[in-house]
Amino acid sequence: LSISSGGRGAMATSFVAPVNLSQVGAPSLARSRPLEVKPTAQLSGASGAWSSHAWCASLMFGAVATLHATRGSNSARAGRRSRLPRFVATLDKPGIIEREDIRNIAIIAHVDHGKTTLTNALMKQCGLEKVKSMDSDQLEQERGITILAKNAAVSYKGIKINIVDTPGHADFGAEVERILNMADACLLLVDAAEGPMPQTKFVLRQALKLKKKIIVCINKVDKPASRVDWVLDTTFDLFGCLGADDEACDFPVVYASGFQGVASNEGPDSLEKDLTPLLDTILEETPCPKIDNSAPLQMLVSNLDYDDYVGRICIGRLISGDLKVGQEVGIKYGEDGELRKGNVTKLWQFNNNDRVPTDVIKAGDICCFSGIGEVKIGDTVVDLETPMALPPIEVEEPTVAMEFTINKSPFAARLKESTKVTAPQVKARLEKECLTNLAIRMDGGSTSESFKVKGRGTLQLGILMENMRREGFEFMVSAPEVLLRENPDTGKQEEPYEEVVIDVPNDFQGVIMEEMQRKQGVLQSMEAGAVENSTVLTFEIPTRCTIGLPGKFAQRTSGSAVMSSQFSHWGPFDGSEVKIREKGSIATTATGKATYYSLLNFQLKGRFFVEHAEEVYAGQVIGMHNRETDLTVNITKEKAVSNVRAACAQVTENLNGKIQMSIDDWLGFMDTDEVLEVTPLECRLAKKTAMKMK
Repeated sequence: LSISSGGRGAMATSFVAPVNLSQVGAPSLARSRPLEVKPTAQLSGASGAWSSHAWCASLMFGAVATLHATRGSNSARAGRRSRLPRFVATLDKPGIIEREDIRNIAIIAHVDHGKTTLTNALMKQCGLEKVKSMDSDQLEQERGITILAKNAAVSYKGIKINIVDTPGHADFGAEVERILNMADACLLLVDAAEGPMPQTKFVLRQALKLKKKIIVCINKVDKPASRVDWVLDTTFDLFGCLGADDEACDFPVVYASGFQGVASNEGPDSLEKDLTPLLDTILEETPCPKIDNSAPLQMLVSNLDYDDYVGRICIGRLISGDLKVGQEVGIKYGEDGELRKGNVTKLWQFNNNDRVPTDVIKAGDICCFSGIGEVKIGDTVVDLETPMALPPIEVEEPTVAMEFTINKSPFAARLKESTKVTAPQVKARLEKECLTNLAIRMDGGSTSESFKVKGRGTLQLGILMENMRREGFEFMVSAPEVLLRENPDTGKQEEPYEEVVIDVPNDFQGVIMEEMQRKQGVLQSMEAGAVENSTVLTFEIPTRCTIGLPGKFAQRTSGSAVMSSQFSHWGPFDGSEVKIREKGSIATTATGKATYYSLLNFQLKGRFFVEHAEEVYAGQVIGMHNRETDLTVNITKEKAVSNVRAACAQVTENLNGKIQMSIDDWLGFMDTDEVLEVTPLECRLAKKTAMKMK
């Protein structure tokens, strides 16, 4: 029998190793993996039949290991993990080898839990003198969030660690779903104060579905409001709620502060001077890539990039075979897909935050190459003689749709920055987005010049619109609408539901409860927040009722409420209508420039989106009415001038400043009878009737 008393990855020997019980430590969590013994028929060729002494030794070890697992459960819940040697009886498959010089790991977490900061700290510790943030996109730097998944690599103790940084917002969940295919393990970051959040549940569910090894890192332990024990217990409970098995629940725990670049395996009070404990844990816990030497070339395209000089760039993990510059390869989508040919013109591997040219890539590594024009995410790079395609990447269906069309306002194409205003140009840009973003879908719209774009949420579609306007596009979009589906069993219509978590000060708790009750939200739980005098409220609410909620909460709570949401399930659609906003709009009836006189006269009617001398057109929404009904005014009217002198001196009055609105603000404010005009410099809201749109 092949039994080893080394670490988890120790190879088997050809004898029964004596067990030294003094070397067996307490496990790190409540359960330990049982002894794995394969049938003697599979082992007879290696070591012969079992002896009675071997059976007794193995049974004795199993009993003692179980006893120690029970005794060590309390210390495990505290997160102080001791390294228990694993004794596993197994035999390797013929032709399967492990690359011990590479580890592939993905960093997953809720938004703002410190993924990118921790990745930058890891690169800095591993020798990168000048760290360039992985969030290099302009929008990412402005908003402070990760939007696109990115690859990096560091070298530690002679081993290359490929790191994949993923977005944390729920609207970009498709980035996480497709990127996990490149990793063998996942580093789950949890904020030491907030604990598991809705997106934490989503990314963990995806990782468990793919049976990835999970390493839990409790980040930001240097926060004054950190509560590490509660976070660890809540994370363990989350594993159980998601149906994780005993092996998955036996996760290693690392305590870290990505901002300070320190970590520890023992606890937040025993932080070391750098991130060495985290890097050591990654090397020890992340499985080595398993390579089948007998398999042909296989590489699943998990991401796409584009360069003006070399064209489309395919990014993915090489499952088997070798990839060389100048090699002729095949491209196939699924088993029944058409086989297409192409040549690898350039080949790169990742080093820190850069791409380094190389001539050959071996199986198990993550790389990118160019030379193939017609390729999409989910394609498999295969050998031409033996084209064996991998299963395509599948992501969850979109839940929100908007209709894009050309700009039909009187001010269309007046800006010199507007370089792309035609329907074919808008269509080509949307098709390009669909190629690189699996969560975005596009169908035909109500006219030949309109296109229905579907996505995960208004934030994702708003990011797309912001990118397009900065590229010189002009277009119009309709109000967001939630997609419905038909239940395959009952035939009834269903709508998506969201799990909404709101962290709010106690003073505004009643405001949140009132607003959520009006929006058909059902309270699921209520608990004390990490900050003193704060409460964390969890609701279940239809997706169509969440449109515009973040902006409304920001107004009613003076910006102190923090809302996050995640798709929960499909539920029955009751057909009721929900008001997006409680106040009507103010629209102008004339085209011209807004006058100081008119703005001053209508100032008591509401707040305005325009200022003095700003150009407007008939049908444009220029303000927010104080009442529920819409109001039409002539904002271009000037004061009548005559030769009659006023009997008394005029009293000077000041105008209120106009409301500054971003694309996200407009999407949360606009109603179903309105359309948003997006230009490179500004956005305007208008009534559909004025634009002669349905």
